[in-house]
Amino acid sequence: MVSKKAFPIDGTVTIMVVLVVLVPSVLLTPQTAEFRATFLKKCEEFPEKKQICEKILATFEQAYVGKNKNEVSEKNYNQVFAETPFTHPCEKTLLWSGTYEIAHEFAWSSKCFFTLEDTLLGHVLDKLEWCGEKGNKETFTEHCTDVKPNPVSSFWEKASITIGQYACGHVTAMLDGERPAPYFPTTFFALYEVANLQSPKVTQLTVVLVVKEDKGQCNNESLKNLNNILKGKKIVYDCKEVTQSHIKTCVREKKTCGACW
Repeated sequence: MVSKKAFPIDGTVTIMVVLVVLVPSVLLTPQTAEFRATFLKKCEEFPEKKQICEKILATFEQAYVGKNKNEVSEKNYNQVFAETPFTHPCEKTLLWSGTYEIAHEFAWSSKCFFTLEDTLLGHVLDKLEWCGEKGNKETFTEHCTDVKPNPVSSFWEKASITIGQYACGHVTAMLDGERPAPYFPTTFFALYEVANLQSPKVTQLTVVLVVKEDKGQCNNESLKNLNNILKGKKIVYDCKEVTQSHIKTCVREKKTCGACW
């Protein structure tokens, strides 16, 4: 702009240019900036277009930004899941409980199965932490899970419900056979995934019980309970014990679909 002081009394003309620097009223904190950058980076690695990732991030933030941690329920994520539906073949869904590492190694190696963390939102949010605060536009990445409900657990609750509803045909679940109760009623697998399997959309659930040694763990009482639940849903149940070492061999040799058990 040109200052009013540009015209002195002696008639000479001096032009003074004043630079106006606009400072944003709200600057992102390092936590918010880092979380957004990580979200977009993982989204584009999925891969997805940058513009789509930015839109998903904006919808995702609406679920928790400006809200106290314990105010965020699974319903807060309805919109982002509606806008980001699963795209993998529903009959290739691999559920898991207590077998995070080996289930994901096998799914990645075989390319035959898809875990929740192989979906776009699951991939992006896996191992991240986030929450908001009433009246605050920032994203925080620490101490977000010290209350229940919280934005992180509520997200995975919604994700687990959604993948249970999405699954179809012959579904596979990889469970930890070294646990006293491989099927435990308070796990996400039990509460949200098995509970939302729908017949006749889902015809069968095969439990791949990961064990150190084959000792007849498929006879575990908790798995009998799972069988009874599936019978009530008119879904066929099957259980196969597979040793950790055998699955590791399958991962190493990149066995094709179904060849590992």
